[in-house]
Amino acid sequence: MPCKVDGQKWMTNDTGERVQVKTQRKARAWFFQQDGGWYVQCRYGSRILNIYGKSNAVFVDKLEDVAGVLQAFKNAAESGELDEAISKLAVRNKK
Repeated sequence: MPCKVDGQKWMTNDTGERVQVKTQRKARAWFFQQDGGWYVQCRYGSRILNIYGKSNAVFVDKLEDVAGVLQAFKNAAESGELDEAISKLAVRNKK
């Protein structure tokens, strides 16, 4: 269920000039259907946060309940509860 969001990128046109072009890119859904219900994940960019230590998703029975979980994620982010999980995820491991 990806949706489209507006984006911009630089391209070279037919005359060789660099121009900025509006594009659409896919935004990944934060929820998916599985096991007779819906799993909701909290993301930081394209990476998934571990919100309960081991788990990276919240399970709800109905699609209508997904909005409530997303609101809870928003409230947690605004109050700073997700700062530690985000800071751990933001550090990239060097190979």
